[in-house]
Amino acid sequence: MLQPGVADWPKDVQIESLAAYEPRALASLGLWCSDEWAVKAYGIQLKSVPVGAPLIEPEIVDAARRHVVGLLPQTEVEGAFYKTGFAILHQGAMANWLLFQWWTHTDVWCQFLSYSDVNDPEAFGVTQRPIRACVYETAVIWHEQLAWIRHVLNGSPDRQAYLSDVKRSATC
Repeated sequence: MLQPGVADWPKDVQIESLAAYEPRALASLGLWCSDEWAVKAYGIQLKSVPVGAPLIEPEIVDAARRHVVGLLPQTEVEGAFYKTGFAILHQGAMANWLLFQWWTHTDVWCQFLSYSDVNDPEAFGVTQRPIRACVYETAVIWHEQLAWIRHVLNGSPDRQAYLSDVKRSATC
């Protein structure tokens, strides 16, 4: 049983600052390949996008891809990896968030979290902040977890099947 007052919000929390959940646009950004690496890329967009327009500006997507490719040598520090992973580029209100995640040690995913400021959207840098993902990004992470289980941890690992298993929802 909870202690009295524990179920209540702490006194400094401003409840009115908690925005209601609204789905955001989601799309595949293709497969980013370099050397033997294959990274499934996704885009998430906060703003409405006109029909026929790209979800995220191609220059920002290209900068994100170059940034991820630049991070690949650092994955070797952890070792036991499969040169297989996924990236999420999330264009938010104050920053473009870039989660690069790769599989290692059979069932572990590692992550570099990067971002670029909206005023300099192509200049990505890795952050050391304790942030890992938002609720929108975890929808993709959950899909990728299940895809890894379905296609790799099934007793007959199939990289191509994993790479082909892309979250197809238009929103997250």
